[in-house]
Amino acid sequence: HFCVETCQGVKATSAACRSCRDECQAACECSDFCEPLIKDAALCHEQGLSWSPILSQSFDNFFLSVLTLFEILTTEGWVNVMYAAADITEVYQQPVRDNSQWLWAISFSIYIMFMFMFILNLSVGVIVGKFLELKKENSNTMLTTSQAKWIKSIKRLGKKNLKAF
Repeated sequence: HFCVETCQGVKATSAACRSCRDECQAACECSDFCEPLIKDAALCHEQGLSWSPILSQSFDNFFLSVLTLFEILTTEGWVNVMYAAADITEVYQQPVRDNSQWLWAISFSIYIMFMFMFILNLSVGVIVGKFLELKKENSNTMLTTSQAKWIKSIKRLGKKNLKAF
């Protein structure tokens, strides 16, 4: 499945296609003890290291993508995700620092600005709207029953004329 892109059409006889097929064949022959990786990931593994993600956030599947976008929206750890996105090159290739920094910096900033303001305004609007609705229904909406009784007793006390002794 690694060689599909490399060996399409007239590229089937190219050196890159032969190399990819050799890697796939080697992976099949040593499936018990080899790691079938390509490009920089294979070099990393050959040197005794592991090819693993640098962040817990990723866009590898739908659930993780939505979770990562929500974390970016809450502005919690979004800078690390932006730096990792700015460093990407290709699949199974070593990241290069600031490879496409301007594209990702602007994209993340625009996403945060619009989505954060949208969610913030939506939340505040719903909270204020609900509070005004509850206030119209009853002025003691935000009070507990004991607090409402205390206010009622203070009002009764204020209406009585107290004579000095």
